[in-house]
Amino acid sequence: MREQENSNSSFSEYTFELLEQWNVNNKKYDNYFFSQEENFNFLLYVQEPFVNFCNLIYSLIPLEIANKDFYSQDYSGTKKLIVEYLFNPHHEFGLQKYLDIFSQLYININKNGISIGISEEGYHYLAEKIADKNPILMAQIVAKEPGIFVREETDILFYSKEFILKSSRDDLLYKFKRWSQWYTPLFILAVSDNIQPAISKYLTKRNPSFILDQCAKQIGISNLNLERWIRAINRKKQAIFYGSPGTGKTFIAEKLAKHLISEGDGFSELVQFHPAYSYEDFIQGIRPQSEDDKLTYPVVPGRFLEFCKKAEFCQDICVLIIDEINRANLAQVFGELMYLLEYRNQQIPLAGGNRFRIPENVRIIGTMNTADRSIAQIDHALRRRFAFIELRPNYDVLIQYHLNTNFAVMDLINVLKQLNQAINDKNYEIGISFFLTPNIREDIEDIWKMEIEPYLEEYFFNNLEKVDEFRWDKIEKQITI
Repeated sequence: MREQENSNSSFSEYTFELLEQWNVNNKKYDNYFFSQEENFNFLLYVQEPFVNFCNLIYSLIPLEIANKDFYSQDYSGTKKLIVEYLFNPHHEFGLQKYLDIFSQLYININKNGISIGISEEGYHYLAEKIADKNPILMAQIVAKEPGIFVREETDILFYSKEFILKSSRDDLLYKFKRWSQWYTPLFILAVSDNIQPAISKYLTKRNPSFILDQCAKQIGISNLNLERWIRAINRKKQAIFYGSPGTGKTFIAEKLAKHLISEGDGFSELVQFHPAYSYEDFIQGIRPQSEDDKLTYPVVPGRFLEFCKKAEFCQDICVLIIDEINRANLAQVFGELMYLLEYRNQQIPLAGGNRFRIPENVRIIGTMNTADRSIAQIDHALRRRFAFIELRPNYDVLIQYHLNTNFAVMDLINVLKQLNQAINDKNYEIGISFFLTPNIREDIEDIWKMEIEPYLEEYFFNNLEKVDEFRWDKIEKQITI
């Protein structure tokens, strides 16, 4: 007996092999008679998994539009799901079931994969139903989206055989949920008198607006510079903000991510690299798992693969922020991903056997503390795949922040400029984010003694006399508190 190759989705290679065989015989012979063994295998490896999948999809259909005759009862009163065999020799052989009350939303399987969509006449049917119930609303819909009731090939949700075999059940269901958000409202409008409450929970949620002006103001740079950064990120698809401690790298990365996903259906996530971070953490690796008192060693996707899997179901930009990207061994962590960073339209085989590509809507923003490692120490192959954006201490941000605190910020800025001149290395300059606190008068002594002085002691470890020039006891006299 053949084992199911993907226990999560319950479909296997043999499922599609059988569909191919039946398809050939159905087209080659009229009234082909299938043997008892062929029928048994078909029921076990094709019909049963398909029925199970139909049940799962049906459970996601809103009750008010669900097919009331989805299940049939046998002579004993047991509910059963009966699927339709598609024997038309001019089309691909397969199985089909209607999911909705109007018998217009179908799901079918053939040798190529699974399709879910609205029948061609279904769009006309829904249009008539909506127009009968609310002609004014119908006119508004058509005025806004003239082609909404014309079926396009892109309206069909298609799971290829390859996608089904490599995906979990949750992946398949998530993809349907994303698709149905666009089409469920049409069915709701065709049956419901109370429109807004009926469709609001099915409408695709969009991220809040965060326009360029807002982003530039919060970051503290000009719109012109911000536009240049965004162009670089979208052109290369990945960028690294680098600079000395306190220059606001992570803050800026988060604000840029918020702008990039603004008004879209994408999302952003942050991961922090560290010296022990590995390929297994980021891409994939073998993780021992205990199940039924047995130890198994499955290949488990890492953080980036999981991120890309979710991004595939979004139409708009998704951003992964890699904080302190240079603290890990980048060539080792990225592995074969190096190739895909440059060639987004390509796929590569991973060690686990699956093929992988980075979706076009994915953007990667890294942050790099140059006090830990300079750009020159970054692998050249990786370096040329990123846009590098330098951040220096931006004293204008400090001025803007303390407009309402009445703190004499110019005195502090003069001290910082003297200090950075003494450091004389842009990779180790003191940034301004140390001093972005509303209680600066109460906090500044602690900040200087507990954060700035230890940093200087490490930098000037062989010249401690230089540190003494910038001890709190000395610089306190230069700052008006």
